[in-house]
Amino acid sequence: MRFIFLTMDGNHAAALRLAADLLRRDHNVELNLGLYDATRLRSADDWARLEEEVAQADFVFGSMLFGEDFVRPLQRALAQVACPICIITSNPTLIRMTRIGKLSLAKKEEPEGQPSIFQQWSKKLRPAKSGHGEGQRQLAMLRNLGKIMKHIPGKARDLHTYIAVHQYWMHGSPENLQRMLCMLIDRYVPSFTGRLPQHDPIEYPDVALIHPDSNAPFADLESYRKWLTKKNQELPRGHPNQEPRAKQRGVVGLLSLRTVALSGNTAHLNGLFRALERRGLEVRMAYGAGLDFRPAIEKFFTQSQHRAHNHHGTSSPYQATVDVLLNGAGFSLIGGMAESRPEEATAVLHQLDVGYYDMIPLSFQRVEEWRCDDTGLSPIQVAMNVAVPELDAATEPLVFG
Repeated sequence: MRFIFLTMDGNHAAALRLAADLLRRDHNVELNLGLYDATRLRSADDWARLEEEVAQADFVFGSMLFGEDFVRPLQRALAQVACPICIITSNPTLIRMTRIGKLSLAKKEEPEGQPSIFQQWSKKLRPAKSGHGEGQRQLAMLRNLGKIMKHIPGKARDLHTYIAVHQYWMHGSPENLQRMLCMLIDRYVPSFTGRLPQHDPIEYPDVALIHPDSNAPFADLESYRKWLTKKNQELPRGHPNQEPRAKQRGVVGLLSLRTVALSGNTAHLNGLFRALERRGLEVRMAYGAGLDFRPAIEKFFTQSQHRAHNHHGTSSPYQATVDVLLNGAGFSLIGGMAESRPEEATAVLHQLDVGYYDMIPLSFQRVEEWRCDDTGLSPIQVAMNVAVPELDAATEPLVFG
């Protein structure tokens, strides 16, 4: 049995491999994974290999697929696929290729007369427009719809599947991805029908603090500090982290994405965290659920104050509790990969009133390619990780993982 996963970046790859290992350990199910991202689809041979694989796959899943260089070739590759296809939060053209069980999101001529409830709900899932904002619209609607669809029998089960995979994927820990695989295999691989358990997704906080030594996120600063104090008491005498916060050299706010944090694809973030700690700095690493980091900034990097004017002359309802802000996601502060809202981002930065730096994870090319190619960053990385963040006033773009 083989499942193909298509993404622009490889953030979920490690978690998917671990999920497949858990599936083998817990349920004795052997699942082979084909993992494709932007770094693995460069040449004509790469695309030919993908077409061969999807033709033999038992299921194809895709997420966050944008850009003409990827959308049109993927559309051609998936056009003749016989197995179920599920595409979420991607270009509308690809989302419409979703076909699982009796659910199809392809554009159809609506029959005359009053459409059924199932047809009405299916229509809501068809993308209305392009861009990351469309993905946010779908997610907000799906969170509410899924609570209802779970309890409706019959062909509505396929609609529930499409709703549920959004939640499993956006809360993409290895445990949740294992649950997603169990659901997809049980429902869409005929020889496994009724053999695997069905569990709801584990839901994680929309914003949280994370630490390299903790297996779970912290939903509030108080619980994080309590855990950190206990941990630091166990460190060797003289370790920089044993110094009181008042004696530390400063506080660094580090931002990431929930999908990155939960998937475990954090070696670059953890390395940066450790390096800053060794310099006597306190590091607060926080994630956001989407590409609007305002909730994380306000909850973990600020405190309320009576309105005062900063050195920009703007009035701010809160005061920064960090001395510098690092965007470890590499994208715009508010908006997304396919859009940016610089006016809103600069308003937040004016209120925060600290330095803001642009850290670039190589999501769309390999480290070796970046090092060996005289052009450095690929065009898509330059656009998303340099040009768009500059509109927010991010400075000093630096590749860090």
